[in-house]
Amino acid sequence: MTDLIDAVAAHGGIRPAARALGIPESTLRSRLKASELEIQHPESGELPIDELIERRKQEFARKHRHEQSRKLIPVKVKNLGPIGLLHFGDPHLDDPGCDIGLLESHMKLCQTVDGLYGVNVGDTLNNWVGRLRGIYGGQNVTEDEGWRLAEWFIQGVPWAYIVGGNHDAWSGAGDPLKWITAQAGALYQDSDVRIELQFANQRTVRINARHDFAGNSIYNPAHGATKALHFGIRDHIAICGHKHTSGYGILKDPDSGITMHAIQVASYKTYDRYAREKGFRDQHLSPCAVTVIDPDLPPTHPDLIKVFWDAEEGADYLKFKRTKFA
Repeated sequence: MTDLIDAVAAHGGIRPAARALGIPESTLRSRLKASELEIQHPESGELPIDELIERRKQEFARKHRHEQSRKLIPVKVKNLGPIGLLHFGDPHLDDPGCDIGLLESHMKLCQTVDGLYGVNVGDTLNNWVGRLRGIYGGQNVTEDEGWRLAEWFIQGVPWAYIVGGNHDAWSGAGDPLKWITAQAGALYQDSDVRIELQFANQRTVRINARHDFAGNSIYNPAHGATKALHFGIRDHIAICGHKHTSGYGILKDPDSGITMHAIQVASYKTYDRYAREKGFRDQHLSPCAVTVIDPDLPPTHPDLIKVFWDAEEGADYLKFKRTKFA
């Protein structure tokens, strides 16, 4: 704008200045008039770029610490001697096909059998959201009642850990399970949990639990968990749910000599309309699996971990193993 004023002064007026600049006189007058206004632009409300970058650095540092800490979570076992883990398959508590009576009986085992702890591999509820909310119309359980059932279940079991499933993830950032599990003092991670059980005699057992492992095979229902042990981290147990089928594979790690167990656990959703419509084969041995761990056996002993598909049988075996600690 200073150039226009200088041009007017040099040429002795607006008209000759406009002629010299090659613009209409009216345009020059408008531009000169606009220059008389001091326009105050509103503040953007944005953070200065250096503050924004510093905040992003802090956010990454928090994320990094969180991800590193969850790679292998240490869990100290205060009980002396053997313990058991009752792995609840996908509960789907608000579904009409959920055998909630059987689930309740398994909850009571965890409450009454010394050394028996619960594990949840995900999908506590159907938790229909978005366009799927209409399915609630085909259920006798409302959304609110579903969350009350989830709270009853989670608060009624002494948990080793809980994994979030794909149905649980539909709640997004405001997942009520995070609040419920926190109130129950349970370890909860979305999608996966990897823990190291640390026993009083300095022995350790590692468990890699996911809602689902990548990979499928028509020959092996536990293919995903088996592949994870073959080509991933060599843990004592790799276990998942999601597919509502049962499967089991046992392998030896040639490097460490430990026995590894690949377990695919089914679901308490015994009657599944979707599975019937798709014609899926019945590969449901049990809605749960019990693993009994005896840390007093040598680390490479093949019976360090025993797997049971009947919760009562697994609980009875644990009672027997713990007789000398009673």
